[in-house]
Order: sequence, then C-alpha cells, then structure tokens
Amino acid sequence: MNTFNYNRFSQALKCQFMVTRKWWMVLFGIYTFILLMANLFFTRLQTNYNNIVENWPMEIYSYYNRHVEQTVAFGIFFFCVAMLYGISSMFSQMKDTRKRSAYLLWPVSNLEKYIISFLLYFGLMLVLTVSAYLLADTLRVFIDWVTGRVVIWGVPKLSDPFTAPDGPFEYWQMVWMLFAWVFYTHSLYTLGGTLFRRQQFLLTSGTIIVTVILLTIILNQIDWDSAHFEFITGTWDEKTSTYTHIFHPSFYIINSVVSLFMVFNYWASYKVFTRMQVINNKWLNI
Repeated sequence: MNTFNYNRFSQALKCQFMVTRKWWMVLFGIYTFILLMANLFFTRLQTNYNNIVENWPMEIYSYYNRHVEQTVAFGIFFFCVAMLYGISSMFSQMKDTRKRSAYLLWPVSNLEKYIISFLLYFGLMLVLTVSAYLLADTLRVFIDWVTGRVVIWGVPKLSDPFTAPDGPFEYWQMVWMLFAWVFYTHSLYTLGGTLFRRQQFLLTSGTIIVTVILLTIILNQIDWDSAHFEFITGTWDEKTSTYTHIFHPSFYIINSVVSLFMVFNYWASYKVFTRMQVINNKWLNI
C-alpha cells in the first residue's frame, strides 16, 4: 500500500509522536546538558578571566568574545552530528522482530510510514537540537550574569558566516555547493539508517570513512596539474582591491552530480524501506 491519505497520516504522526515523546524529552535533556557543559568548558575552564580583568580590563570583552565564539563553533558541530545521528535512527525502533512486526503491520501506507519517520527524525530533531542550544546558551549567560562576568550571547553569532559582507557565501554558487554537499551527506545517513538493521550511525559513518579513504588513495594517483583541472579560481583587481571568484564548468558539473546523487539516495532509502521484512536476522534490511 503506497497511497497517501492526509487524515490517516496526521493521526499516525500524532500517534507516533505520543509513543516516542518520553524518548524525545530524555534526548532533549541530554543534548542540553552536553551543550551546557561544553559552553562552561570553553568559557570557564579554558579562560583566565580574573587575570584579564585585573591586568587588561579594557580587553576583557574581546577576550571573552573569542571564547564565546568557540562555544558557537562547538554548537554548530554538535548540531551537524545530532542531525546525522537523528536521521540514521529513523528506523531504530525496528531492531527486534516484535517491534518490526508491529511497525510494518501498522495500518498505514508505506509512504506515510516513511514520511512520518523522516519528519520526526529530521524536523523534530532539528527543533529539539536548536532548542537545546538556545537553552544551554541562556543558562550559560545566566551563570555569567550571576557571577558578574560580561554578558555575551552566542545565538546571534550563528548567522555570522552567512551575513559577512566578504564571506564565503557572497556568491549563490557557494550557497548551492554548501547545501548540495550538506544534504548529500544527510542523504547518505538516511540511506544508511534504512539499509543497516543495527548500529546505523556507527556502520554508516564507518562505511563513509572507508570509502573516503579509498577514494583519496585513488585520486592521489592522478596528476591533477597535467590534467589542468580547475574547480574555483579567482582574480584580484588592484584598482578596487576586490577578489572575484571564477567558477569553472567542473564546479557546476560536480555539484550537479552531487545533487542528483542526493535525490537518488533519498529515493533508494524509501525503496529499501518498502522491501523490509518482519523476519530478518541479517545486518542489512535487504
């Protein structure tokens, strides 16, 4: 059954959320704790705040601001890992035969089951992780305010890489490349989460790492200088003191291929899901 009914879908989505809400609440608490501890590590264990206040009081804001930026960098890294872990766990509830039987025999179409899992483990994970970061940053700022430190929020700094006037995302091509590669990686973990029956995140990560190592070894055998391969170059204008990026045809070809593979991986993930069986003692769901 591959049809889609909105009323049935909405009821099933609500049901799936209510069944797993305790797990999401626990995960929210764990994420908040990890991010708060990381924030305190960067802003307190790594800093000599009192010494700077005593000797260079005029430099305290710029000094402490650098450590807050470290918390932001860790938050972005943690967000990326959390999103990959979340999407690779979209069918983690099907590890044993009893749970697989209950899920696969659920009176909902395959398409609806897949979209429900994808929305929960992508959309809800996104909201949960961002909320955990906001709460952790708020608690860190509150602790700084109570202990008499300067108050610097980390949340506004999240947009700095995207709003910088001379940043890497000044060109639409760079934005396309960013989203193409980010969602390509996400699609790999989506496929891995559907393909592997257990330890989806670890097995998918291991497979990607081994593949990248092998590809690196193979590509290093190519003499790229003699091949005259150009991806992104640029020219410097002495009169205006500006650097202009030049995107070569290989840039558009590679990113177009990556975008196509991204769509293929999401499609392949769904097709693997539709072929899952109740009785399966293998590592793979095929």
